Amino acid sequence: MWPLVRQARYLGRYRQIAHVFWQYGFGYLLDQLGLTALLSLPRRIVRQPAPDPISGPERLRLALTALGPTFVKLGQTLSTRPDLLPPAWIEELNKLQDTVPPFPADVAIATIEAELNQSIDTLFRCFEWEPLAAASLGQVHGAELPDGTPVVVKVQRPDIQQLVTIDLAILSELAALAQQNTSFGEQYDLVELAWEFGMTLRAELDYRREGRNADRFRANFAGNPHVCIPRVFWRYTSARVLTTERLFGIKISDIAGMDAAGMDRKRLARHSLELILQEIFVDGVFQGDPHPGNLFALPGEVIGAVDFGQAITLDRETTGNLLLLLVALLERDSDGALRALQQLGMLTQRELSPALRRDMRRFVDHVVDRSLEELSAREMGEELLALLQRHRLRLPAPLALLLKSIIMMEGIGVQIDPHLDVFGIARPYAMRALAELNSPEAQMRHLIRELNELRGIVGALPGQTSVLLQRLNDGELRIQTRDLEARRTAAAISQAGTRIALGLIVLAATLGLAGLTIAAAIAGWDGLPVIIPAAIALIALLSAGATLFISIVRGGQA
Repeated sequence: MWPLVRQARYLGRYRQIAHVFWQYGFGYLLDQLGLTALLSLPRRIVRQPAPDPISGPERLRLALTALGPTFVKLGQTLSTRPDLLPPAWIEELNKLQDTVPPFPADVAIATIEAELNQSIDTLFRCFEWEPLAAASLGQVHGAELPDGTPVVVKVQRPDIQQLVTIDLAILSELAALAQQNTSFGEQYDLVELAWEFGMTLRAELDYRREGRNADRFRANFAGNPHVCIPRVFWRYTSARVLTTERLFGIKISDIAGMDAAGMDRKRLARHSLELILQEIFVDGVFQGDPHPGNLFALPGEVIGAVDFGQAITLDRETTGNLLLLLVALLERDSDGALRALQQLGMLTQRELSPALRRDMRRFVDHVVDRSLEELSAREMGEELLALLQRHRLRLPAPLALLLKSIIMMEGIGVQIDPHLDVFGIARPYAMRALAELNSPEAQMRHLIRELNELRGIVGALPGQTSVLLQRLNDGELRIQTRDLEARRTAAAISQAGTRIALGLIVLAATLGLAGLTIAAAIAGWDGLPVIIPAAIALIALLSAGATLFISIVRGGQA
């Protein structure tokens, strides 16, 4: 009996998936997962034909394409994970095109009218029946609002939500099977990867979320005259319909078109690179899919960006650790680079083997031996990923997307201007971000967070100590030992508790005084509103420390 009986209502789709993978030469995978029974009887009996004389990566791309939108999206997601797949597979999956034949315009119009509860003639002065583009989840039509404003209307495919729901349920179970039955599953948390993919894809199915992302990027770039983000028209937007301002420009990959329009390609290349640099180092949120089809060259060498289905947020800590990694590489500090990777969640202390330290030193020496003009983000990224793969280290999904976005934007910039000085343009952004992370204000915020965390720890210790001593007193905890050893142990615990308590009090006082000093340096001694929080934290910590000291002493006396 095949193992997925609890999803029997999806049996038809399971069989379709099994047959496609068998057809493209992945029958061995069905055997490993115990899914051979899903094949029709003739295919189970007859030996699988020899695969076509094409590579395994190409056969996987064709299989994913044949299985439709969810699996195309899966392949595109896997193309951002070079920590999971070898370069040849990544390169092939990068060829997956999110383009499929369009669905009929009358179906699109029916969806618009149902979602917005008005007739198409009332909503738009004109509506183009021929779609501008068609993708796996939806398609885009040109239109004009009643006041004549040119817009694009993105309409979701019919029944796509039901198909994605079924496919995600199946992928979740296939991931669990692969986790248990394949060597690949032993190395990686495939169930977690499937969950992350499902969350991302479900979010893309809500066009209101994409609209909010677009508004966020538009606000972030409001002061940048070299970037244009289209406006969202919320009156004409719903979960399945998204209406935005229409940008009339030249695709960023159309070099001949930009030359014919007399555009300055050096400026365009610089502005395209500055777009991703601002997202990373200034705004802390970047577009998860900045491929050439989503970028346009507008008059005045302005970069127009569209499609914000994926918006990845970087917290200050992650940005800071990325900067520390960059600084460590430039200073030939391999140990510092490993510490930055630890802070980024790529490895643990246990994984810091001598072999990893040796390979990191080689990587750093190889990078630093070249001038910045000779380096590229793609080359550095590929070498770092090769190191991570060799030692089976993980790459968090947001960082994988970030790396791909950086490499893609660098590639776009270099294609437009082969002499683009990538690191020269990036240097001031990185230096400003590093200065902000080390500013007195940032240090003060960090100190207050540390004080609050320490206060919580110290505040919890007296209660935990009292519970432990009470359980000992009630006989719930039994220690089998000699009386003399017990007395010595009790005395040692009492002395250690006293020292810990005194140490925490001294630490609290030191941190508190440091906070007051920094606050005074920032605001001057007249800046009482800034000093008051640090003073309160100091008093609270001293109080908690004193409480702990008394509790431990009383417990020792008891």
